[in-house]
Amino acid sequence: MVKWTKLSSKYFVLFVFAIVSFYVPTGKVDAALGSYQKKQPVYDVKTAGLNIRSGTGTSYPIIAQVSQGTDLVDYCPDGVCSNTTADSQAWKRVYYPNASIGYYANAALGYAAWYNTVGNRTFNYHYTYVAKTSRWTQMFSSDCSNMSGVMKGLNENYYLQSFDSELHASTCNPNAWRVQDFQAGSNSTGYFDSGYVNGWNLKAE
Repeated sequence: MVKWTKLSSKYFVLFVFAIVSFYVPTGKVDAALGSYQKKQPVYDVKTAGLNIRSGTGTSYPIIAQVSQGTDLVDYCPDGVCSNTTADSQAWKRVYYPNASIGYYANAALGYAAWYNTVGNRTFNYHYTYVAKTSRWTQMFSSDCSNMSGVMKGLNENYYLQSFDSELHASTCNPNAWRVQDFQAGSNSTGYFDSGYVNGWNLKAE
């Protein structure tokens, strides 16, 4: 009985080790993107409908309304922007990728309330850590001003991990999202492939 118990314990430990090894990426993060670079967060809308206004406050016209699950980029080209308080709410300037409105179209830029109430501060959108491709797309090595240097192609519904602690876009190009391909495993140098993917082709999660 003792022998069987020891044997069972041994196989249990091996089983747990195999599960952990399968889910935990074993490659190293390639610092090729430069973690020191200025960057802007990518958010995911979690309310049924979020108004995008032309300015910081409810008195400004609504220029668009985005639905739950829409991705927003904190539009801050100089990397030092902060919230603006108006009408008892905090406001962020945001960019929302949408292929139908064109690259850097004025309609793509606006302001959104960061939270609904002063008391509990119910947030309208949250930080993201993973992105999934919505269609076939490519990973690039450079972000400014347009993405260049094709590294690889990525199939639809392919998961990518944020390169930074949260999912970020480049300050010079809000469509260039900084990601690493952990799903493919380590490359020949022992690192994950890391680069930029067009946010129009990604869904933040």
